Amino acid sequence: MDRRCWLAGLTAIAFPASAMDLKEAWDLLQYQGPIYQAAIHEKEAGLENRALGKAGLLPQINATAYQNKVNGTQDRGAGDEDLDYDAKGAAVRLRQPLFNKLKMADYRQGKQRADYSVAVFDAKSQDAAVSLSGRYFDVLLARETIALAKSKLKAFEEQLASAKRRYELGEGTVTDVDEATARRDLAQAELIEAEDSLLVARRLLQEYLGEVPDTLASLRTSFPTPPLEPGNLQDWLVKARTDNPIIHARRYSHAVAEEDVNKAKAGHWPTLDFVAGYTSGKSETLSTLDQRNNYGSVGLEVNVPIYSGGYVSAQSRQAVANRDKAQEELNASREEVISGTTREFRGVQSGATRIRALEKAVTSGERSLDSTKKGFLAGTSTNVDILNAEELLYTARRDLFEAKLRYLTSRLRLAAAVGALGDDDIDQANAYLGPELAVSE
Repeated sequence: MDRRCWLAGLTAIAFPASAMDLKEAWDLLQYQGPIYQAAIHEKEAGLENRALGKAGLLPQINATAYQNKVNGTQDRGAGDEDLDYDAKGAAVRLRQPLFNKLKMADYRQGKQRADYSVAVFDAKSQDAAVSLSGRYFDVLLARETIALAKSKLKAFEEQLASAKRRYELGEGTVTDVDEATARRDLAQAELIEAEDSLLVARRLLQEYLGEVPDTLASLRTSFPTPPLEPGNLQDWLVKARTDNPIIHARRYSHAVAEEDVNKAKAGHWPTLDFVAGYTSGKSETLSTLDQRNNYGSVGLEVNVPIYSGGYVSAQSRQAVANRDKAQEELNASREEVISGTTREFRGVQSGATRIRALEKAVTSGERSLDSTKKGFLAGTSTNVDILNAEELLYTARRDLFEAKLRYLTSRLRLAAAVGALGDDDIDQANAYLGPELAVSE
């Protein structure tokens, strides 16, 4: 790709021309989100464990050099002779492990640590996508709550003005005025709370993205709820046990702990190394002014541990306990994943049903409010009845909006539970967004 096109693409991600949607927010998170970038660097560091583990099985070559000034005396029988000469030289030494159970365990553990870091990154990446969508939706919910709170406040202010006029004309009661005043004051308090919630929600989204635009894409009016594929919970549980990245990470963590046991027990085993070296030196002595020494050596070196004060045995017992701990953590993670998968599966299914029910509740609430207002004019309904109908309609509309967001979140969490959350799932959730919504006050 041309460098100018690449830079233009990054600029478009960082500064979208129109309202930012969930897909653009996800792209921006991967581009500059500090939490996501930290996870990338953590994975990169973890991948180096492969090379670290392998290094112990490869030849170790060391070179040394020295240059000394020797001063002193030497007793030669007939008297002491002064020593004053230079000594210098260099040596190269190669050591190649031939049998070393500790280093073999290090090698296997290095691969497992690298795989563990990849699994952890996968888990954090999917968790980041879920958390991002949650924070994005929290901003939308807070902004929608403000809009509904303002609408309710306006309606209650109109009802208060109407109650006051009727009271002044002798057609109403002071109770109607007091009730309308109390509802108006409560609506004002709810509006203030909603504005505070928007401020906090925007800040939490900025914490993830590094920035927040003034407008976001909000929910479309149409909201289909297609059935899950597969539609059987057991199929999802099988996928979760097999592909969930947290379970993968726990498995690798247990494998790492198993190698710690092998490393600890390796302290009882001998080691065998191939050793080769070459030394070159030059010095002046009393008997020669220019003595040179050049020699090489090749051989095998065996190291047999005999007794270390009980250190190896204690370390082995400690490693076994840590391995058993890792096994129990793996078991606990499996149970947590099964519970989470079940919860989100039910959340999607019941969420779809709840959305349909709340849509009917909003429609019924609108009819009820209209009927109550007509009944008020006919004298069959009171001012309090209107206030109650307004309150119920506001609650139904907010609950419906929240239910839609929770439905989308459950679908994303369900995909994450089985290790399948990716760009296609973000795109599917993003398809529900469209209208621009100002999120700055």
